[in-house]
Order: sequence, then C-alpha cells, then structure tokens
Amino acid sequence: MKLSARLIAAWAVHAYTIFGGVLGLLAMLAVADGEIRTAFLLMLFSVIIDATDGMLARQVKVKEVLPNFDGAEVDNIIDAFTYGWLPFLIIGTQDVLPSPIWLVFPAVALCYAYGQVNMKTPDSFFLGFPSYWNVVALYLYWLQPIPAIAIALVVIPAILTFIPTRYLYPSKNQMLWKTSWGLGAVWFVILLVLLLQETPDQTWVLISLFYPAYYLVASFYVDWKMRRTALMPKTAA
Repeated sequence: MKLSARLIAAWAVHAYTIFGGVLGLLAMLAVADGEIRTAFLLMLFSVIIDATDGMLARQVKVKEVLPNFDGAEVDNIIDAFTYGWLPFLIIGTQDVLPSPIWLVFPAVALCYAYGQVNMKTPDSFFLGFPSYWNVVALYLYWLQPIPAIAIALVVIPAILTFIPTRYLYPSKNQMLWKTSWGLGAVWFVILLVLLLQETPDQTWVLISLFYPAYYLVASFYVDWKMRRTALMPKTAA
C-alpha cells in the first residue's frame, strides 16, 4: 500500500474512533432533552465503534503511519466520557438511586481506573472492573430496582475496580473471544430491539442479563485459572 493510501486509511480509523465521541456528545444532548432511550441507542453504537476501532487500527498499523498522533489516548478520553461520566449523568438525573451522592463511589473508581498505567495488562486483559458503567446505568434505568439493590449495583463494581482481577478484553485478547463475540452479537441485537420499544418487555430485559452474567463468570474463571497456573510448581526438565 502506498504511503498516501496508508495515511488516508490511518486517519480514517482515527476519524472512526472520534465519531464514537461525537455519538457520546449527541447522547448527552439527548439526556438534556429527556430522550433517555435515544441516549442509550447512541451509546450502544458508540460501544460498537469502541469494540472495533482497535482491530482496524492494528490492521492498518496506525502507530507506524502516524507516530505523532496517539489514537489510544483519544480512545481513553472518549471511553471515560461514554462509559463513565455520561452514564453517571443518566443515573443521577433519572432518580434510580436514593440519592445522587452514591455516584461518588463510581466517580472515584472511574478516575482511579483511568489513572492506572496497567489498566490494560500486557497480556491484554482489563485489570479491575473495566468501567462498564453504561451497562450498569442501562439496567438501573430499565429495572428500577429497590434502593438497596440500586446502591449495590454502583458500590460493588466501584470496589471491584480497586481489586486487581483480570477481566476479558474480547476485542484484543484471544481467550474465549469466539464465545464472547458470538454471545455479544446476540446481546447487541436484543438490546437494540428493546431500546426501540417505548416500553421494553421486562421478560426480555431479564433474559438480556445473560451476557453481563457470562462476562463476569468467564472473567473470574479465567483469572482464577491463570492465578492457579502461576502458583503451580514448574516440573524440572
């Protein structure tokens, strides 16, 4: 591929990443207008961009072509907004918590997570709860749980952020990636259908919890297995 074509491809990938931030901005404006379903729909598509832009960046080798522009930093800025501050805005304005003061816990956790140099490990795992606050916000909005459960859903993930447990990184890590992508695609379709409904079917909302449950169980299993392997004595050659 000629240099000019590689430059165009590299900048196109960066533009694709930045478009995820534009969707986040539009989602924030939707929240301001009280259009919460629209906000979640826009956030859903921003997640698709986030899940695929890294693979595209590696495919066109953007770091080689544009060494002075760090797409990973742009991605972190957008992620902190679309996975953190924007969901916090929704949680805080939709009265799903007894008091907005409970958002202090996830806010502190988010800042800690993005301050961690090893938030993403060299072997391509997230270390600590990977700030999926958009998922927490979505199910709080849909299920409107009792105050004790609502508080637990923001406090427990915040605590898990500080515990160095590996979580799957399906777009980069090869462990269980086929299962994660396959189930994730089904989950995406279910979420899309539910968000297009003015009043989502609560049975399907509960069914859709299969993927968050799978992700947590699979992540904890992989972390346990890797720790167990690391502690096993090596057999002498």
